[in-house]
Amino acid sequence: MIKNVLKDEIVNQFPNIFSKVLTINFFDENFITQVKQKKETSLQGILTDDIQNVHYKDKFDSLHYTTLGKEGLPFEDNSFTLIIGENILSDCFSLAQTIHELHRVLKNDGILITAEPNVQYYRHVLKLLQGTWDETLEEGKTRFHFFTPSSLASLLNNSSFLIRVLSPIETDSTDSFPLSEDGFVHINRYHIGPLSQEEHRIFLIKRFLTVASKATGGNSR
Repeated sequence: MIKNVLKDEIVNQFPNIFSKVLTINFFDENFITQVKQKKETSLQGILTDDIQNVHYKDKFDSLHYTTLGKEGLPFEDNSFTLIIGENILSDCFSLAQTIHELHRVLKNDGILITAEPNVQYYRHVLKLLQGTWDETLEEGKTRFHFFTPSSLASLLNNSSFLIRVLSPIETDSTDSFPLSEDGFVHINRYHIGPLSQEEHRIFLIKRFLTVASKATGGNSR
């Protein structure tokens, strides 16, 4: 889902982003090829599931099976210029420990990129109203933590990270969840609102991308 997120503006803003890379449950061929264009690049991988057949594992300097939020990351302080993954924070056991470890192993000019599901996505809201709440958020695995874009931004900003990019990467059209002139969304017997245009936009986001940098001189809390 995040294989195309490293657009020119991000790479240009952080030119050393690919020098020391940690991927967490993210093994996209195009991304790995892009990273390994420079032979001196260090590429490490973390798996949070016991996946036996990791694609392109010969490209990695090391791969580790780690339970985020229960175990520390097996790396020294200030090891990586880029940490990239999917569901890093929604899947971990302890948010505080996971954020601390990400902050610890990230260099001062390093970048954290994660794609997370939006708990406020309208299909999740409807399931909650109908009493059929699904903690997998339609992704096939139980989530431990749930975020909206703004709540995750606040969490990271309060944990010595600086939000650089916060944008949707999976969004439904307004036809799926239309906003009426009265400011409500009417779906069968449910009437959700009143919603502002911005609140309506957030309800259409299924997954969102967060790009954050380590705050210089900060300590994770």
